[in-house]
Amino acid sequence: MHSYSNELEEIQSIIWHELQCAISNRQHGWRTMTLASLSSDDLPDARTVVLREVHPVEQQLAIYTDKRSPKISQMTQHPNVAIVFWCSRLNWQLRIQAIANTCHNPERALRVWQHVRDTAGAQDYLSLQAPSSPIKEDGLLCEDNNQLCIIDFNIQSIDWLSLSREGHRRTKIENGQITWLTP
Repeated sequence: MHSYSNELEEIQSIIWHELQCAISNRQHGWRTMTLASLSSDDLPDARTVVLREVHPVEQQLAIYTDKRSPKISQMTQHPNVAIVFWCSRLNWQLRIQAIANTCHNPERALRVWQHVRDTAGAQDYLSLQAPSSPIKEDGLLCEDNNQLCIIDFNIQSIDWLSLSREGHRRTKIENGQITWLTP
């Protein structure tokens, strides 16, 4: 007899494993995700962001951004967000409902900055101009003051969809419960 309960638990474990793999593997389909929030006009605003941290025990994901980015004020005003991942290698989609929180832990931010500052991406957090602002002068950087901000996403639910010629499968993970859904 087939154990659906064991299979559901295995799927959940594989989801978290694949998310963790996406952190270090730049080619992984889940390395980048679509993050949707509400604009100040209450309109949907979606963008691609890079997954930077995965915390399975806490049911949490994190990204890094410039603290002056419009998405910060959007998520402060409306913390409920949607996140979508697609991996063509797996033929898997994840749709996640989460609550966004800006990290206010200076020690954590410093640890992240110490890692980021030696990479090409460091200049993304050193610009004198805020993201989405018109460019006034090319290449102005402030070496002394980084604008790096960590955004944590506390996952409320995960909708997993596997596309396959043998038959699509779908589950929902919410409040510790894993349920099969009709694809």
